[in-house]
Amino acid sequence: MLRMCSGVSKNAVVIERKTKLDGSSVEFACAGVAIVPGRSAVLRYTVDRDRTIAGGIITVPAGTVTLGHFWADRPYNVYHWLVDGRTLAYYVNVSATPQIAADSVEWLDLAVDILVRPDASFLVLDEDEVPPDIDPAYRRTIARALEAVVTSPQGFAREIESASRPYL
Repeated sequence: MLRMCSGVSKNAVVIERKTKLDGSSVEFACAGVAIVPGRSAVLRYTVDRDRTIAGGIITVPAGTVTLGHFWADRPYNVYHWLVDGRTLAYYVNVSATPQIAADSVEWLDLAVDILVRPDASFLVLDEDEVPPDIDPAYRRTIARALEAVVTSPQGFAREIESASRPYL
């Protein structure tokens, strides 16, 4: 299923393809604002309807601008959610190495997510969705991602704010 993100220019459409551990996938058409194939990408889209996340812990309202940050050398990607230019939250998707091309970003969702709030408080989500028989390499990837984010959530938040600033 392809979901069109509002505010996408026809000339700059980049497909974000998220594949889950069960093999299902979802695609989003987004604006590619900064892409270095094989290395990194920043994708932008505007949320088209209210979305309740993490079992009701947070609602992402329609109109929220999302800057998706992807790196080939990190075990996660980040959705930086902004409402009227102010950070609502950072949503970290633990993931296997993404494939970043000029027209697409494809990544494997390893189920675990981390919600980091602007005050640097955080919640680790969906650990119960990790299959018991998951590949041990993926378990190590999950551990590396958790360590990278939760050992210094304030530093993490500063880094994402700085990375997003040029695209606001």
